[in-house]
Amino acid sequence: MNIAFIAALEAKGELLRIQAPVSAELEITEITDRVSKSANNKALLFENVICYDMPVLINAMVSHERMQCALGVDDYDDIALRIRELR
Repeated sequence: MNIAFIAALEAKGELLRIQAPVSAELEITEITDRVSKSANNKALLFENVICYDMPVLINAMVSHERMQCALGVDDYDDIALRIRELR
């Protein structure tokens, strides 16, 4: 998990941390479905997944803003420019 990406999402107000214990079997899916359909559609970081030793980041790249954040650009055209520069 890229900690810098998570920090960037959090700084932009695009991340909700879920600290309560949750089950990986259906509970994460149900919470994510509910949040993604709401006006408060955020990336979710489940920090306490029952029977797992690591957090789960979900719903992180479902908007243009979050995808651009993941790619480290302000505009998709910046990616095309980077590719052209590689030639």
